Amino acid sequence: MSASVLGELNGNAPDATAIAEAVRSGSLSAVDALTAARTLAQSPAGRAMNAFITEDWDRAARAAAAVDRRRTAGEELGPLAGVPFSVKDVITVAGLPITGASKAFADLVATTTAPAVQRLLDADAILIGKTNCPEFAFGVTCESPLLGRTGNPRFPANTPGGSSGGEAASLAAGISALGVGTDFGGSVRWPAQCVGITALRPGVGSVPGDGQIPGVGGNFGADGTVPEASPGMQGSFQTVGPMARSVRDLRTAFLIMSGAGSTPGVRERAYRIAWSDGAALGPVRAEVTALMERLAAALAAAGHAVGEQPDLFAGCLSPYNRLRAVDPMVDHAAAVKGREGGVTAANLRTIEASFAAAAADVELAWRAATSARAAARAQIAAVDIALVPVAGGPAGDADGRLDIDGRTAEGWEIMGHCRAVTLTGCPAVSLPVGLSAEGLPLSVQVVAGPGAELTALDFAAMVEMLDI
Repeated sequence: MSASVLGELNGNAPDATAIAEAVRSGSLSAVDALTAARTLAQSPAGRAMNAFITEDWDRAARAAAAVDRRRTAGEELGPLAGVPFSVKDVITVAGLPITGASKAFADLVATTTAPAVQRLLDADAILIGKTNCPEFAFGVTCESPLLGRTGNPRFPANTPGGSSGGEAASLAAGISALGVGTDFGGSVRWPAQCVGITALRPGVGSVPGDGQIPGVGGNFGADGTVPEASPGMQGSFQTVGPMARSVRDLRTAFLIMSGAGSTPGVRERAYRIAWSDGAALGPVRAEVTALMERLAAALAAAGHAVGEQPDLFAGCLSPYNRLRAVDPMVDHAAAVKGREGGVTAANLRTIEASFAAAAADVELAWRAATSARAAARAQIAAVDIALVPVAGGPAGDADGRLDIDGRTAEGWEIMGHCRAVTLTGCPAVSLPVGLSAEGLPLSVQVVAGPGAELTALDFAAMVEMLDI
């Protein structure tokens, strides 16, 4: 089938690029673009989807009207003029609640805005609200004690994934044209596959990480300071990244969020590519292996140098899992102190358990992770692009269970392929390239070297045009 499955899944829903071009040209007003988004959000289907923790239509309407006035006055508009966007509720936006999807913080309002979000606002994008996620973004589905379960608007029997599931759902429903999520172990890549959109996990340090909660000392952005990214494992590896209905939107959003400005578009070139079906990282469906083989063959036929590497990133998963288990969650502990009654028992246990290991064991875990990252980066350095599946199969059922050829996978096991890539610290695009036997999206991770987000994005844009 055609790798343009991304476009097929998104149908007639315009992407952010198309909306911004129409607003700048005057063929569409920002107010009308916002009205279309609001109509979908407030429709019975939109309400039932349950994607938004907070909606901010009045402020959005004022911002959209201001964009239209500036256009009428002949002023130059930003690259995202009039584009409705939303933000996962573990990222601060001044004046809006910052709950982390937890009852413990249901009444907390942020007084600061994350730098990555502010850059989108400065580019004339229109913020419409904050979206649901698991409490503190701990989960592979999208169900929070504060809002409940978010549905998958395209595949109602399946989860929209986690933890950026609210963002994924809003985009798939045509409400948001751009989303801002976070990714630690796959939290933009996995939901993107579940609903059939695309997402970028930027490399560590490429997009400002400040503004994620909890920050250092448990800061939730309500004290006049932007939460500073924690020096612990989550703060060191979790990145803020865009989610969208097209690769070109990811490119524009990344350039804005990173502060890189504008660069030339996609370059035609031959790539050196290593690929794996991901079997070394966990169980995969036979159809996932077959899809990766077809993708590799299509790339080779297009003139690229393609080589199978079954052990690609194979040394990364165990060190990731070990470090995740023992790294003390100091900033989460500080955040929940005195608010324990509003936090789920499971997450309290997770936070408490992170302090059980001896300091020497934590140090050994960090050393193992650092060594595995170096080995994986050596694999990437030998090529331009590395390809592995997002997961061993498509979206799980509504409770997050995934059938892999008769074997049930659930919980963090599903995220193994994403977790391994996270440990490299490198950028990765999640791109749907096929459909499962059930008609659900199957996505590939397009991984490039440190600082090579544009290489990954250019490659992903080229893959969109391939026949697989």
